[in-house]
Amino acid sequence: MISKKILLVLVIVFLNIPLFASSDGFVYVLNPDPYSQSIGASILSLSPSVFGFFTNPASNYKNVSKEVQFSYYSIYNNNYGMNAGLLIPTEKIGNFSIALSGADLNEKETGFKNFLMAAVNYVYPIVSDYPVKTEKGSVGATLKFYNIAAYNNGGLDRTINLFSFDIGCIYLLDFIDNDLTGALTIKNLGNAFEFDGYSLNQAQMLTASARYNLYDLYKVAIVGDMVKNFQITDLGYACGVEAKPVYPLSLRVGWRDYRDGINKGITAGFSLEFDRVNVSYSFSDILNSDNDQHIFSLGMYFGKIPDTGKAYEHYLSYYLNKANYDYKKKNYISARKQYEDILSVYPNESTAKRYVKLLSEDLYQTDMDFSDKAEKFLARADSALLKNNLVRAKKYYEKALDLSPKNKQAIEGLNKTNESIREQEIYANRKKHQKEISEYWMKAMKYYDNGEFVYAKDELNKILEIDPENAGAIQYLEFIQKKVDKVTAVQSHNLFKKGLTEYENKNYEQALSYFNAAYLSNTERNDIKEYIAKCEEQINAAKQIALAETKNTSKNESKILTNKRLEAQMKKIYDSGVEQYTLKDYKNAVKTFTKLKAMSEENRYYTYSEQIKSYLSKSNKALSTLAYNEGKALEMRENLIEAYEKYKEAIAYDEANLAAKQAMDTINSVTAQKYYDDGLKAFASGDKDKSIELLKKALEVEPNKIEAKRALERIQNQ
Repeated sequence: MISKKILLVLVIVFLNIPLFASSDGFVYVLNPDPYSQSIGASILSLSPSVFGFFTNPASNYKNVSKEVQFSYYSIYNNNYGMNAGLLIPTEKIGNFSIALSGADLNEKETGFKNFLMAAVNYVYPIVSDYPVKTEKGSVGATLKFYNIAAYNNGGLDRTINLFSFDIGCIYLLDFIDNDLTGALTIKNLGNAFEFDGYSLNQAQMLTASARYNLYDLYKVAIVGDMVKNFQITDLGYACGVEAKPVYPLSLRVGWRDYRDGINKGITAGFSLEFDRVNVSYSFSDILNSDNDQHIFSLGMYFGKIPDTGKAYEHYLSYYLNKANYDYKKKNYISARKQYEDILSVYPNESTAKRYVKLLSEDLYQTDMDFSDKAEKFLARADSALLKNNLVRAKKYYEKALDLSPKNKQAIEGLNKTNESIREQEIYANRKKHQKEISEYWMKAMKYYDNGEFVYAKDELNKILEIDPENAGAIQYLEFIQKKVDKVTAVQSHNLFKKGLTEYENKNYEQALSYFNAAYLSNTERNDIKEYIAKCEEQINAAKQIALAETKNTSKNESKILTNKRLEAQMKKIYDSGVEQYTLKDYKNAVKTFTKLKAMSEENRYYTYSEQIKSYLSKSNKALSTLAYNEGKALEMRENLIEAYEKYKEAIAYDEANLAAKQAMDTINSVTAQKYYDDGLKAFASGDKDKSIELLKKALEVEPNKIEAKRALERIQNQ
């Protein structure tokens, strides 16, 4: 039988208060967190509960909104306890948690009356900024205070006061495998205490853990822990499996053997995780004993999610789970509506796109869950926006506008929602193109280190085209700006040398184009200006001779632009186009740069060629995006014909707009399906001619619709 002194040391290892059974001497650890307990008390359970920091101080970094948590645990012979916790996340400085715990114990069985505990936890995320902002893990620390009412051997009451300090770390080991995570904790750095006349130190424990995600669809993961109690020679271990087979259920099972004679046996549990509520339960068995431990937990989230990036991912996961659940239950109409809501905010979400293609039921369903009054929709929309729930906010603002198109509150709310969506699209696009950004970044840094600043700038600008707010690219562009100016001076000299060669060969127009480009790159060189004037004299002289030989001399003279006039005029047009682009007046910007391009080709003046090409491309892409968003809004309001035209307009501006092409295909599919359904209904009612007409229309819209082809063949052959 293990002595009570040794048992008390062991319990401190687990940062909880033990119960001593006089009959067999086992210690039952009162862990308030069923998530970690059910998977072998692993330090890599990644528990969504506030109490997750009891097993790993770094655990709570993934919690995205304010959370209040309550738990209750019970052990044989009327030993039980209750816990309450609060978590407060922040956007930039990490997450804070506090917890209070108390237990009533069976004095005859345990030798203790009760205990009280207070704990404070802080966790800070580990984030990599370059080349793409990525959350790698976290570091955390916990400080706990205990007040224990106990008996001495003499039967007198004693109070034991303890404090302990724990530190932990979680880190994504993506340099080995993107699905592998590691963790490390050190526990029980605290004060010594006296018990039964003995002075004892709190037992320290080091735990290392690894977690591997096996299967993403059902979130299947395995964990393994290695535990070193510095008062015990042997190493302990724990392992477990976690899975989320269907929304909102998750299942866990584990095994632990810490080699201390008291923590060995099977653990298991489940949880139900909804948008704002989570409920969980765990069961822990101990081998060679009839006693077990039960933990029940209830958590509630409230308030806004402060980190917009985490809000974006959180709600995407939540709505996908709901939609997938309806799809599996064959609630196809409800599932289709939810996938469309998701795609209105997350247009490139591949899972939603895949399921939309699988569904053939009616696209639109009247929402019967809410009142048809605009005020109620606005209230729901404002509440959703406050919580960063962009899918719901957009949905209800648009419903309010359908009922009251000029409602200023709805218009302003929808504008705010669309702006948040735009920011999150940048965030999602950054993650989607992480590989390309990394490649551009490596090339840019190589060019930068070699002093090839112009090429480095080109690679960094490629990053900004994908991620306009990339901190690393912006920072390094600022670093090399002055150096690029020096490179420009070198380029100017090379252009001047080419101009001299053409001038000596009497190719004055070609020489003039080189001198123009050289002068605009370095306006301080007077020698370039002199050669520009010489070229103009030679060109004008040749033109005067040619003009004298024609009858329309006066008309031709009016068309001649001197180089200085041309330079000033093109610069003015260029500046105007840049200003229009900056002010997001993309249509006029396209007109201006198109005019500038024509002037450049007509006068063989190519200084602005690259800038014209770049601004035309970016303006057309911006117009394409605007047209696509307008089409999406029209499609959500069931204006399919107008939406289709907007998607065509988007592709006209940018042929590479895959989202617009896919949207057109979707509308075609929907329209063809409607013709197909109506054709079958007409045939069932006995109108064969109308049925054939409708099926032919279905094939006009979607020529490869195989069911329409087969139906038409069968009906025509009857």
